[in-house]
Amino acid sequence: MIQTAGVTGLILCGGAGARLGGRDKPLELLGGVPLVEHVRERLRPQVARILISCNRNFGEYGRWNDTIVQDEGSNLGPLGGILAGLRLTDTDRLFVCPGDAPFLSTTLIDRLTAALDRDADIALPRDGIRRQHLFSLMRRSLESPLADYLQSGGRSMYSFVEQQRTVVIDVSSERDAFFNVNSPGDLRAAEAILRRSGPHR
Repeated sequence: MIQTAGVTGLILCGGAGARLGGRDKPLELLGGVPLVEHVRERLRPQVARILISCNRNFGEYGRWNDTIVQDEGSNLGPLGGILAGLRLTDTDRLFVCPGDAPFLSTTLIDRLTAALDRDADIALPRDGIRRQHLFSLMRRSLESPLADYLQSGGRSMYSFVEQQRTVVIDVSSERDAFFNVNSPGDLRAAEAILRRSGPHR
């Protein structure tokens, strides 16, 4: 059974979309639906509340009446949105995922929650090749360490996560769950995956 009460979901939608001509990637259409809406539909049953981190197109992202958060400063990368989310969450745990990953697993948070023990601050998946740092379940208590990390000039999500006490789960059988759209070619590949698997998996 998925335990939703103790987890807030944060969808990161603050990227520049450089490889899509500056377009806002999570708002690109997949099967006629914005990528972020695919993410949101898969995330919604797994969390108590959804936050959307964005720095433009606020009206588009506000259509679902989720809480919109903006980065805690400029040029901070995804960590700026995560810090803003940690400061707004009212649950003990925050799950972070990108807004351009339309095949997010519908059971990932439950498995990460089960893996997060009292000695770890972050639970994250490994897809068989690499750790997926942008699909992390983290404790709200990381707000202060993250603020300190950014204040010191740190910007790398990978570096920050690797400095924390982490637990990793194997999700090598679900590689598509971490597919994210960075280019027109990726969008075409996502259309093929959607045709093969259907809108929900």
